[in-house]
This record gives sequence, C-alpha cells and structure tokens, in this order.
Amino acid sequence: MILRSILRFTLSSAVAAGAVLAPALPVLAAPAVRVDYVALGDSYAAGVGAGAESTACRVTDGAFPRLWAEPELVDLTLAACSGATSADVAATQLGALSETTDLVSVTVGANDLGLTTILRTCATAPQGEACTVALAGIPQALATTVPAGVAALLTQVRADAPAAKLVVTGYPVPFAEAAQCPQLPLPPALRTAGNSAIAGLNQVLAAQAVAAGATFVDVTGAFAPHALCTPQPWLVGVAGLNDGTVLHPTAAGQAEGYLPAFIAGAGSVEDVVEWIRQRDTAASASPSPSVPASVPASTPAGVAAPPADGAGGGLPVTGPRVGAVVAVGVFLVVLGIVGLVVWRPRRVRTLSE
Repeated sequence: MILRSILRFTLSSAVAAGAVLAPALPVLAAPAVRVDYVALGDSYAAGVGAGAESTACRVTDGAFPRLWAEPELVDLTLAACSGATSADVAATQLGALSETTDLVSVTVGANDLGLTTILRTCATAPQGEACTVALAGIPQALATTVPAGVAALLTQVRADAPAAKLVVTGYPVPFAEAAQCPQLPLPPALRTAGNSAIAGLNQVLAAQAVAAGATFVDVTGAFAPHALCTPQPWLVGVAGLNDGTVLHPTAAGQAEGYLPAFIAGAGSVEDVVEWIRQRDTAASASPSPSVPASVPASTPAGVAAPPADGAGGGLPVTGPRVGAVVAVGVFLVVLGIVGLVVWRPRRVRTLSE
C-alpha cells in the first residue's frame, strides 16, 4: 500500500515536472515588413505634367513613385523637385536617406544638360545662334560634367543608404520619326538633335548605374509608340511651353510608361518586400563581427561546450528530447524508490537476526 502511494505520487510529480520543463511554445507570426522608399530626382520623378501640383517642387499625385507605393506596405518620401540637377539632389535631398532606407530611385540628368532651356531657346528661334551654341554643348556635357555629377551623386546615395536597393530611371526619347509634328512643331533636324541628346543621356545613366551596382530602368521602349508626333502621345507638347511641362510625361505617361518599366526593373512592392526579408535574413545569419567565422568562440576552462547540434546548453525546452529526459527521470525515480523499499526491509531483518 505504501509502495503504491509512493509510486502514484512520484508519477504525478514527474508529469507535472514534465509540463513545467516542456511548455507549449506559441508559433510567432513573421513581423510585418514595410518598404522605406525614397524617390530622389527632378521633375520627371516629381510628376510634373501629370496632374495638379501640390508643392513648391511641383509634386503631383500622378508621379510614378506615388503610383508604385502601396500605402499599406510602403513608407514613401518623395523628395524629387522640379529643376533639380545631380548637384542639387546631392545638396538638398539626401537628408531623406538613412541606414534603414530600403529602396531609392534616382531620376536625374536632364537638368544637368539644360534640355528644357535648350528646347525653349530653339523653339523660339530654331535657326538662331543661341540654339546652335546650346546644341553644340551637349556632346561635351555628356562626356564630362554629366557622368561626373551622376557618379558623385550615386556614390553619396550608396554611403547614406548602404542597405538599400538602388534604381536609376532613364528618360523617354521625345520625338517619333515623322514629317510633321503638330504637338510640338519643331524642324526635323532639331527633333533629331533632341532625340540624340536623350539617347546619349540614357547611355550615361545606364553606365553609371552599372558602376554603382544599381538597376537601370529604361523607359524608351514603353514610350516609343506614344512619343510626340504620334496620335496618342504620353508627353506634353506645345501646350506646356509656358508652364514648364513641355516634354514631361502626362498622367498616362507616368501610369502606363514609367510605372510598368519601374516595376519591371525594381520589382513590385511584394517583390521588394521579399527582397528585404532575404536581405535581413542573410544579415542575421552572418557571424558576429567580434568573432570571426573561421575561429569558433572559446569555452572557459571547466565549462562544457554547448552541443554541436545548435540545441544550446542546459535543459532542452522543446522537441522529442524533453520526453526522453522526463521518461528517464521517472524511470530512475521509480527504480530508486522500489529499490529503497525492497532493500530497507531486508537490512532490518538482517540486523534483527
């Protein structure tokens, strides 16, 4: 009777101990990932020509960064400003970047060339000396000042947002080949010169993007069927000469030209979220800087090293090993009690003899 009571008490105690040793661990959901996106650049990124302007930088709701950024998943800082050169972006917009920035787009270069000024000059007097001089300076700028400015900017962006995916966007070639161009009636030679300037600028941007380890987004293919001189242009024509929207993408140009090209190059929001997860997982799996990967951490003398299977030292808290420990413990306790009960009476009997 005493033995049965002891066994019952021991088993119930062991089960209770097992419950303490092996609590059910809740399954934690993966933390929500939000994209910290900063859009840098000029009027093309600000959305000039694509709707009502809301700030001194002429930002519109039709800008492709705003169209791309899903509010549920993206924190967007649209720092782009109309008229900005690469030097302007470096001086006034990089404060939006940080070590936590996930995505940066850069749209810059057209103002480094002064294309809007050249266009206005040549539209007023296409055969004038001022137009000729302005056009003559484009090749030199594309070979020297423009690549230098873009390279310096991208280097600074990399330094200020070291963990971010970096995307450089190009510009649409403005004119389709046509004898007449009612949307912007410039001489064919001048239209050809404008196309050559933009094509050269895109080549510079693509080369600098590669050098910076960035992705270049080419929009020329998307805009080609909808350039000026086509029936349905996605660029503002002569109507924009007075308000500075000429050659800029319309709302359709931003939504159907820039946005799909940006998604193709940078990825959708969901693609970038997955990229962030993979980036952060790789970072967390990297060895601690204080302990080189090739040199295992030392174990103090007299202290057993943790098991190589990654389970950690001390008592296990989950998995099949807990059951094994509890079972062995119960067996040993019961065995010890049985031995004690059996052995002690024999000893007493021996002494009584």
